[in-house]
Amino acid sequence: MRTNVERIKHSLELEEKLDHQLKGWRVQKMCRVGIGIIILLTALGLFGNGLLSSKKIKKNGISLQYEKFLRYEKEMDISWTVTGQEEIQFLIPMQYLDRFKIEKVVPEGYETALTNGYVSYTFKVTKAGETFVHFFLNPKKTGNIAGEWLINKQDFQLKHFIYP
Repeated sequence: MRTNVERIKHSLELEEKLDHQLKGWRVQKMCRVGIGIIILLTALGLFGNGLLSSKKIKKNGISLQYEKFLRYEKEMDISWTVTGQEEIQFLIPMQYLDRFKIEKVVPEGYETALTNGYVSYTFKVTKAGETFVHFFLNPKKTGNIAGEWLINKQDFQLKHFIYP
């Protein structure tokens, strides 16, 4: 939609610069659209919890839920649900953990070991059914972070973007 601006001839010596005004109005419209898109993406979770940020993966009785977009030094929860296993072993790459601080692991009562560039967490399951495991991590660095966790020899790719 094109807006026509009436040009008036008058006796005053003014530099109206109507072309500049028209360009300014177009830029203003584009900026409104851009700000609207940023507000929409923010509401959907680009900068925190929401549809864009939350990631869920399910494989062979194991489900994972975590946040893709995080803030620097803000604790996050990597949540696992494992069904039908007597023992659960998590192998987390050292390169991945170099960028995080482990605040706590729930449930307690696990064995920890270092093996071939991985930190191993082994849980003994006492009752049948679903087992819930939570790793609470705090990002130590900003930027893109990716790592492949192995849970009972199944690989899960985790990717995060840490905002400053």
